[in-house]
Amino acid sequence: MIGEWYLQVGFWGVFLLVPILIDGSVAFAYLTAVVLGKQRRLPIRPVTKAPNGKWPRVTVLVPVYNSANDLAACIESIKAQSYPAGLVEILAIDNGSRDRSFAVFCEQQQTGYAGSIHWLSTFHQGKPWALNVGIHHALGEYIINLDSDVTLHPDAIANMVAAFEHDPELVAATGSVEIRTNEPSHGLMRLVHECEFQEYYFAFNVGRRFQSESRSLFTLAGAFSAFRRDIIFATHLYDTSTVGEDTFMTFDIQEAFPGKKVSVVTSAVCYTEPIPGLRALYSQRVRWQRGEIEVMAAHPRLANRGIFHRGFSPVRTLMVDHTLAFPRVAWTFLMPALAFMGYHWTTILVATAILYLAYMLIEAATWTTSALLVVFPSSQRLWRGWWTIPLMPAYRYGVFWMRFAGTLTVLTEPHKWRTVDPVSASRDELLRVVGRVSPRHGEQPGQKAA
Repeated sequence: MIGEWYLQVGFWGVFLLVPILIDGSVAFAYLTAVVLGKQRRLPIRPVTKAPNGKWPRVTVLVPVYNSANDLAACIESIKAQSYPAGLVEILAIDNGSRDRSFAVFCEQQQTGYAGSIHWLSTFHQGKPWALNVGIHHALGEYIINLDSDVTLHPDAIANMVAAFEHDPELVAATGSVEIRTNEPSHGLMRLVHECEFQEYYFAFNVGRRFQSESRSLFTLAGAFSAFRRDIIFATHLYDTSTVGEDTFMTFDIQEAFPGKKVSVVTSAVCYTEPIPGLRALYSQRVRWQRGEIEVMAAHPRLANRGIFHRGFSPVRTLMVDHTLAFPRVAWTFLMPALAFMGYHWTTILVATAILYLAYMLIEAATWTTSALLVVFPSSQRLWRGWWTIPLMPAYRYGVFWMRFAGTLTVLTEPHKWRTVDPVSASRDELLRVVGRVSPRHGEQPGQKAA
């Protein structure tokens, strides 16, 4: 009887303690560090004085592909920067657009601006190609990449450049990417957008800050990143063989300059649109996961670093981010299977509820960490979003399966930027099969062609 009791405790303990021991230990380690003052709030303050007596010239690269709806807002946010406009060069690099992107650019070019603004045209060979063209034309001491669908906080460029000027060891940095507050969405997408905001804020203002402290930053966000000119020309530039060109650039810099800093500048903020739908969310997360694996495979020296390596260790980062892959797969399939193993359905439901409550506790710690570091204007939305805490475990579980699909696509599908979601893929395959077996025009069902 006692032996059976031990077996039960051991069996359920594995399932219920894993999230606490792995996800929980990371979340509470972050919270403890913030409470002890190892990380503190960093308000977004305008930089009124040049760090070294004068401001350097900056080039902002904006890759453009059918960006007519977003390009004007992006360029206007660059023009509205507190950074001296005369020292800003804007290069919009077209990547084969077929809409009114060029007309929108011309309208922006004709308005008064003390800086320089130019249009470059390339063939449609992808975002990495467009960025590389822009890099070769850039004149600035610092080169900033900015997606055409994001906008900058007015002090973003000044705060980014000041971080470089104050720290000669800083060679590349990512800004803080936040989900823009738009017209309120409705239904399921409202829940997704609020969870997405909480996810992004924690990832950049907590996760990437701690990665920067340990010199283990994994990805310079493609939406908004900055580089010293001489550093980016010492790399292989943006790689076109992977869907994770931003991660590839990060790995290149980490490998080529091991003693230098690659960090996040949380006071340099940009705002991006919330994901428009679940299909777009699936495509995005599959692409992220696939890109990570492709980049790891392309950098075997970095991939071979052990989990206890000081500094940048991709294996350790992936273990922290994705170690729960096997347990989550097991939970998904094993929990229903327990009913066929003799467990009563009430026992299974209680175990599932306890598991979910454990994750809610972890999310509460995560949210509290963000709340202790949040600054205006993001503080208002983050604090209003406390009600997402019980929803975040379900959101992350769904995102996990999307990223798990990204791992599978590396093994089963050729390299491509856009990914078809499972529902659309199944529908298209069904239509293809039906079309193959349907009778030809003029034939009767069951009649063979001559």
